[in-house]
Amino acid sequence: MHRAFYVDDEPLVLETFMKKPLFLENGFFNVGHSYDPFEAIKIIADTQPDVVFTDLKMPMCNGVEMMNKLRQSGYNGEFVIISAYREFEEARLFFKMDGFDYLVKPVSDSELLVLLEKLTNKLYSKKMEVKQIKKTPSPELNDIIEFLHKNMKDKHTLESVCTEFMFKPNYVCKLFSRYLSTTFTTYCTSIKMEEAAILLRTTQKSVKEISYICGYQDYFYFCRVFREIHSCTPSAFREGGA
Repeated sequence: MHRAFYVDDEPLVLETFMKKPLFLENGFFNVGHSYDPFEAIKIIADTQPDVVFTDLKMPMCNGVEMMNKLRQSGYNGEFVIISAYREFEEARLFFKMDGFDYLVKPVSDSELLVLLEKLTNKLYSKKMEVKQIKKTPSPELNDIIEFLHKNMKDKHTLESVCTEFMFKPNYVCKLFSRYLSTTFTTYCTSIKMEEAAILLRTTQKSVKEISYICGYQDYFYFCRVFREIHSCTPSAFREGGA
């Protein structure tokens, strides 16, 4: 599920938009809304939603200005501008500040569905990336983790990694157990399956291509492992089955 916040100075317009069934159907749940952009800035800074849907033209502070203030405060979520105007200059500034998309009112369900699907892929990719690069208190383990991620295609074993870093197997096993509460083998499988999930949701690569990218020469074995981890086949996962 993705956390969404809504901003528009017109209450009726906002209520109608944020209650569209497509949001919940696509995994976006409402964590708040505001009719006042200045109030919205404070709430968004506190709650850190995954995405902000905001009107462009609002009194005292438009959507792009609000986004700029939040970016300066360190907010790193996604922004979708929704406007009744095709304002080129505002749109240019919006995308320059890494805005996600710009929709023109009235927004049809088909347009919203396309946007939500793209947004889901972007948010999923961001969350997986954050999960993958999380550091541990152990510099040695961090080096091993970085090595495993950078060499995803290779088939790693405990012995090969110990040779690479000149560590004893027992020491490496203790690092994974102490700091990640898992085993070396389980960790290797998990990062490969996470990468596979990202590629399935964010690219058009075939399942066989993704299998190879993630270090599995045996396509059928890859599919079996993926199903054990994600409770569905790679194809079903791509179609939104998980």
